[in-house]
Amino acid sequence: MVAVGLALLPFLVAEAGLRLFGVGRPEESADALNGFNRRLPLFVRQGPDYRTATAREPFFNPQTFAATKPPHCFRVFCFGGSTVFGRPYKGETSFCQWLELELAAADPARSYEVINCGGISYASYRLVPLVKEALQYQPDLVILATGHNEFLEDRTYQAIKTRSAVRAKLEDAAYSLRLVNLARQWMGKAKTAHPVELSPEVEPKLDRVSGYASYHRDEAWRERVTAQFEESVRTMVSDCRAAGVPVILVKLGANLRDCPPFKSEHRPGLSADQEDAWQAAFEAGVAAEPTNAPAALAGYRQAEAIDATQALLDYRLARTLDRLGRAPEALQYYSRAKEQDVCPLRILAPFQEILARVAAETGAPLVDAAALIAAEAPDAIPGFDWYLDHVHPNIGGHQRIARALAEQVWRSGLCPETCRWTEEQRRRAYAQHLRQLGPQYFSDARRRVNWLNAWARRQRLAAEGLPSDAQGYARLGFRCMDLGDEEGAREALAQALQTDPAAVGLIRARARELEGEGRPEAAASLRQDSANAAARRPLRQGDPARSSG
Repeated sequence: MVAVGLALLPFLVAEAGLRLFGVGRPEESADALNGFNRRLPLFVRQGPDYRTATAREPFFNPQTFAATKPPHCFRVFCFGGSTVFGRPYKGETSFCQWLELELAAADPARSYEVINCGGISYASYRLVPLVKEALQYQPDLVILATGHNEFLEDRTYQAIKTRSAVRAKLEDAAYSLRLVNLARQWMGKAKTAHPVELSPEVEPKLDRVSGYASYHRDEAWRERVTAQFEESVRTMVSDCRAAGVPVILVKLGANLRDCPPFKSEHRPGLSADQEDAWQAAFEAGVAAEPTNAPAALAGYRQAEAIDATQALLDYRLARTLDRLGRAPEALQYYSRAKEQDVCPLRILAPFQEILARVAAETGAPLVDAAALIAAEAPDAIPGFDWYLDHVHPNIGGHQRIARALAEQVWRSGLCPETCRWTEEQRRRAYAQHLRQLGPQYFSDARRRVNWLNAWARRQRLAAEGLPSDAQGYARLGFRCMDLGDEEGAREALAQALQTDPAAVGLIRARARELEGEGRPEAAASLRQDSANAAARRPLRQGDPARSSG
């Protein structure tokens, strides 16, 4: 024993010395457990302020707030996943930022802090301890906007989630040692001493246990994840109520019109002959779709009679019904395609129902962001006109969510609304904020969207996402603009006008929306590009008069 003690003594002395001088703190090292280290806080004290722990910053926006809340300060914590974070952008254009601007403008006598606690890929159960932590920081309001990442986390971090309690405690303890973290910091610096230029996109491997290939039809798994979601939401609301802190729930929405399902599978028990018959009917529909929508619909209906659980078939049916002008039926099938997606990376209807039920039972206000954005979309079917990918709203979408939250705050009597912005004042304030971000801000978002598409193997379904009509090309053009792809926007909008000159109405409407978002330069560019495209197109009988308006 003496020999063991003598052998360990240098390590114990070194550990004590590192702790004495504040070296090798775990919150300053990259988190090896991807946020599952239960000893690692989200915020750490630094002088008079709390700031986001360095170890958390790959997943969270860096935030700072005073340890002692200033007088006349209204402090809000927003929790959720990458939508709250602001992806594919950053926190500067998340609804959290726009909410802070709205509240401050309505009540200049107070200061407002809206602290963004959106964690990239964070599911609701990982938010529970973070909400408990935030209740120590004198919040006046907590906002919960969660539900997209429940199935993503359960696959991506399955190995960490299923650790035994003993292993979890040992690993948490190991990564709390200063010697371990100092060694990890040193190794990290050694690796980056001769940096290599890396591709901004990930090359995914379908055989990875945590990747796309791990998703299969599993109703029992869905039920377990759904139950865990409800338990997590109820726990967070209960904790806030016990602390006397008001909480607002947000029901998030998703891209329906321009997002094919990530993965489709047939129902169990389908025979080989049935699968062959299904495939033949489906392919007949695919072949007919470009030129004969009714014939395509007939082929898809025949396939549906054999197997109605295939998500991609639902999406094809929706798109065909959409082209035939049968929008209410199309909406049903777009929604079914989302619900039957074997790789469910968009919030599912049972989760939205849970949020509504918890809100009704607890009296917590519910902001229905899904309905809010859908109401702005043609036929109440949102696509690339409001979402930049499968779930992340564009800047205008975030602004509308913020305005709805501000209205709820005022309606609840939590804050006074002593003055109200005019639309012109709001546009100027939005524009001033966006000018500080620079043009690179938008193209960086395109790189992040490409990363997700690579992980999810979206190239396998690239043809499914291609526009099939003028409205689709216009929505694609709007998305390209939001992601800083000016050339892509010009090409898509030109194709929209070539397919149907009436698309100029959609383009003009989008230009007006961009002005309202505080992006007058983008609005002017959109108008100019559409005018140039119209000038290059031969005028046909029945075309609307050409105008840059």
